[in-house]
Amino acid sequence: MLEKLRQIGDIFKLTQREYEATINALNIFFGAIIGVSLGNITEIPLQDYIMLLVVIATMVSSILMVTYTHRPLWNSLVLAVIFLAAWYAESDSSGQLIDFPDRVLPTLSVWAAMAIMTEFTDRTRDPEEN
Repeated sequence: MLEKLRQIGDIFKLTQREYEATINALNIFFGAIIGVSLGNITEIPLQDYIMLLVVIATMVSSILMVTYTHRPLWNSLVLAVIFLAAWYAESDSSGQLIDFPDRVLPTLSVWAAMAIMTEFTDRTRDPEEN
């Protein structure tokens, strides 16, 4: 019985395969949510829609960069700056610089936070590598 428990390993560390599965799941899930949110946009001027796509693509690319780079700390800081700028642009009291659909910015923010948390979770070897 004790040997079976040892095979579980450290439950507070991700194996490489668990890490990759978590990142893939986050990307698929949140990508779909963003797609649904953008699909519900109606009657927006083309120029505003293009600007929205560029900003959201930049934010998504920044999230992915955190999880695929050898410099996760630096890219996390860049991501934070991009997200602070986006929140500021939407809430600027002198007039919104960009009007995100209602749930897009919070969704992107949760995705970014979960990606960063996953990236900085301790890792261990896959059992097959031992």
